[in-house]
Amino acid sequence: MSDFSRDNLSDFVRDVMIVARQEAHRMRHYFIGVEHLFIGLLEIKGGITTSLLADEGLLIEYVIDAIRRRTGKGSRDRIWPDLPDTPRAKIIMGIAQELAFEEGRKNIQERDLLMAILEENDNIPVRVLNALGINMPVFRENARTRQVKRSVTGTFTKIDIAATFEGDLDHDQMFILRRMFHGYSEVRIEARLTRGFSSAVVLIATPIHADQRADASVVVKIGPSDAIQEEAIRYDRYVKNTLPPLTARLEDRPIAPDNSNYAALKYTLLTDTQGQAMDLGMMLNDWTALELGKWLYDQLYRTFGDRWWKQSRKYVFEAWKEYEWLLPPALTLQYIDTPDNTPVPPGTTIIKPGKRPKLDEVEYGAIVQVANYIVQKVDPDKGTIWLALGDGMNTPRASEIEVTNIDFSQDTYFRGEAVEKIYGRVWRTRHERLLDAVRALQPDFDLKGEFISVNQHRLPNPLRSYMIMLEHPVEGMLSVIHGDLHPGNILIGPNHSALLIDFAHTRNGHTLFDWANLEVSLLAEIFTKNIRPDWSGVREVFEHIYAAYRGQTVHEGDPIEALAIQQLVGSLRRIVRECVSSPNKLTEFYIGVFFCSMRAVTWENTLSLAGRRLLFLLAALAVEQFRDEMKPDSKDKSSNATATDQTRSGEA
Repeated sequence: MSDFSRDNLSDFVRDVMIVARQEAHRMRHYFIGVEHLFIGLLEIKGGITTSLLADEGLLIEYVIDAIRRRTGKGSRDRIWPDLPDTPRAKIIMGIAQELAFEEGRKNIQERDLLMAILEENDNIPVRVLNALGINMPVFRENARTRQVKRSVTGTFTKIDIAATFEGDLDHDQMFILRRMFHGYSEVRIEARLTRGFSSAVVLIATPIHADQRADASVVVKIGPSDAIQEEAIRYDRYVKNTLPPLTARLEDRPIAPDNSNYAALKYTLLTDTQGQAMDLGMMLNDWTALELGKWLYDQLYRTFGDRWWKQSRKYVFEAWKEYEWLLPPALTLQYIDTPDNTPVPPGTTIIKPGKRPKLDEVEYGAIVQVANYIVQKVDPDKGTIWLALGDGMNTPRASEIEVTNIDFSQDTYFRGEAVEKIYGRVWRTRHERLLDAVRALQPDFDLKGEFISVNQHRLPNPLRSYMIMLEHPVEGMLSVIHGDLHPGNILIGPNHSALLIDFAHTRNGHTLFDWANLEVSLLAEIFTKNIRPDWSGVREVFEHIYAAYRGQTVHEGDPIEALAIQQLVGSLRRIVRECVSSPNKLTEFYIGVFFCSMRAVTWENTLSLAGRRLLFLLAALAVEQFRDEMKPDSKDKSSNATATDQTRSGEA
């Protein structure tokens, strides 16, 4: 085998070697291994390697994180001064040199280095690619034959925005659409589907050929690259083999350009009987509450229930394990760079897995050491990482901690990494964030007490309740859940059939989370559209919700609105009672309503002031219902509401 010389490197491979050294330094390895060389190939945009992985639907950052998780970080203590090549790296470079000689060249080029890594076949990058499901013989052949494309070639796909489309598309979104529909003459953007509260954009798009033949319209979801990759994985794991035959399905792999922070998924689109594509949010003005409730049970619940919500088993958990991720981070820390061998400063609060830490007791300005938490999200541009218990994929993240002011040029963190220890000073707490969100509602009641006054009611103050609710043990049911069930993710298909999209949070979880989230969304979207945003207008709507939850009748206000709320709540209770662990106890449901409502209170940029005010009051009502049912002599206060609704609707 030929020895290679660093003089025999193309400019591209020289850049790869520079990145490899930087990677080794950030990972504290202090040697150059094959994993560093491969990450160097991935970090250089516009090459063969990144192009091949984009064709596989794999995001470059996702592959890099997978390699980093496999290798792990080293110690800050250096054992030797330089960065020597590992024996395997020397073998790889020798193979690359031979491949160059076979082509009549001295210079090692990108393809030589990539083929050497693939042919050696027993290194960390190859193991990771195998684990990610890549067909290695096909990948190897593509690597051998792929032509380098330094710029986009081929026909330019025109983006045509329909006159009925609301809003604008930015440069990144247009770029993703052109990549997704490359080869078509044109793609017409028909509509933007109503969304929940993520940063993703969901569109209906029609691809058109050069001869003006239009293919079937599809649903396109564009969002942050890591979230899109995770959604594709969740779809394969939880959805692909469980959806009914006639429903929206994920087409192809994610579109993940190596020069964009965004990626996209494409779902099949089944239109209604008039050929229109719409989601449930578009129908809320057309259907009565009775029609909506009947559709939710007959179409949505019955269609997906047999394969998801009804395939459940007993599940006992503390509420924080399923619901804490809905709240803001427990702490925000300003990073303190501390060498590994530095003694723990006196007075430092140490936070580590095991017994759930009392993060609510940590005060502003305190020094904190976080040990053995998992990195959930990374934003190098902002110098911020988010740490939590749980892996975020199979289990919701809990006890989340945000760490800011990190210099990523000196160190690196990656998703899925178990951080041995990291120091920071408390800059903000969860309670401060929640208090700021509620203050923005401009409440006309006291936030300091145990209770708040709403009309003639004395309700528990949610700001004084959430910590107790987090610790409560729940006897519930576990099943596959959608994880973000709201009107924007529920499509209307042929003959008013129910379809689902957006599986970014789909997992095995508390069955009633989906129905609590849907109820909170519907109450906020339907009953705050036309009301006065002041507190008196919100209180009128809340009074009807209070009566529906308590099985009472309201004689004041709008009787049509009161009946609509009662019918909707009653219809949803019919579903809830089939999903609870104990049909006569809705305690686990009210826990879900509480946390879903508290999350929405913080959505200042995406939910109206009236909606956030209403949901803060709903959170208080959920605590009251929860406490009433916890009393030894309690009876289900909502049974009368369901019975009344069924009597009025004629349902048996």
